[in-house]
Amino acid sequence: MLKFLPALPHVALIALITLAVPGCNKERSYPVYRENPAPKDALPIVIRVHDAPVDVPTPRVTVLYEIDPLCLPPINNYEGVHYEPKWHSVQLQVQRVSPTDFTTTAFKDGMAVADYYGRGPCKWTPNTLQAAFPMIIDGRSIYATVGVSFRRIEEEGGSTTYVEKALKPLIPGQTPERAWTLSKTMFDKRPLADHPKYFPIEISTRIQGDAP
Repeated sequence: MLKFLPALPHVALIALITLAVPGCNKERSYPVYRENPAPKDALPIVIRVHDAPVDVPTPRVTVLYEIDPLCLPPINNYEGVHYEPKWHSVQLQVQRVSPTDFTTTAFKDGMAVADYYGRGPCKWTPNTLQAAFPMIIDGRSIYATVGVSFRRIEEEGGSTTYVEKALKPLIPGQTPERAWTLSKTMFDKRPLADHPKYFPIEISTRIQGDAP
């Protein structure tokens, strides 16, 4: 009998793993985050496209909000991470004011402050505004996607992103395809001879008289 004792810990380990697997595979459920039905803290936005190689479609504009992590439940897993969703995206209404200019309104208070986890009201912070243009070139669709942090919009008035005019996919075979883009900092570092290969898309705050 004694010769079988060394195998017992191994058997016990297998049994523990077997018991643990169902717990690991258990589906998690989370509360449904809600948008604020009556937001008031508005930030008017202008989006301008210059010198695009194709007709400019109306973009899909979204704001990404981040939940206050302090309102999330305590971490109680071996990975030491929060599995609860920390982000929520809200799509904005967009108005075309010219063939290449668009306006919209983002709201700092776009998400409902609510007690989602029984730990008090969860507040939200707007993180990023993104505009995705579904460009059509040579019979195929490719997204020219640009974004800017909310902080930069408020502190600097916005930003400019440069899109490669060839509208080649960033990753071949990607679905949906996305075009190459450069930040203004990276664009300024490119040789002057390369500058005509890109077209700019501006995202900025709208002030009186700043857009039609």
